Amino acid sequence: MRAFIALALPNAALHQITTVQRLLVQQLRAQQLDHSIRWTRADNLHLTLRFLGEIDDVQQLSLEQKLTKLAQQHAPLALFVDGMGCFPSAQRPSVIWCGIQGDLMALARLQAEIDRAVSAIGLPAEDKPFKPHLTIGRVQRNANASLRHAVGAVVMQVGTAPQRSAPVTVMTSELILMQSALTPSGATYTPLGVFLLAGPTPSRDQRPIF
Repeated sequence: MRAFIALALPNAALHQITTVQRLLVQQLRAQQLDHSIRWTRADNLHLTLRFLGEIDDVQQLSLEQKLTKLAQQHAPLALFVDGMGCFPSAQRPSVIWCGIQGDLMALARLQAEIDRAVSAIGLPAEDKPFKPHLTIGRVQRNANASLRHAVGAVVMQVGTAPQRSAPVTVMTSELILMQSALTPSGATYTPLGVFLLAGPTPSRDQRPIF
């Protein structure tokens, strides 16, 4: 089965992201560019920590055991949505994303331990550094270079505009092992296991400063 590991997002974060999506749609529609984007549905939004690819039942069971222990050692994370951009670049975007800020050091430690757990079940190491982000839309594959450039310009314009309201910090505590099934209408996600972050909260003098 095709799978990945992610953090679930509370409703307050989902509301903030869908608000950004609506603003982008309005700006893109004004330039007749909105048809070129496939937007991520709110129920599919998540913070991916590790894409796994294909795993078998034995690997799934082993990984669930490791994630159960790992989650007990990490406290819930205070995160907020901030910033926007494109992969691989604003000049030729394929993915539109929102950035993540907050307990980034704790998030990086969690992700690194997940990487080690994944390596322990025999999957290859990631070849790209972890950059926390939320994929909110994808540019259609048949979009030409000029259309992509125009979309990227709108994304960067919206992303650098002054914030209308302060970002909402949310506590994220659900680590999810998720199955991903590809369909003609897009990927569908099914939770295989949910693991609650239940470790002790660091004392104030141990918290990273942002």
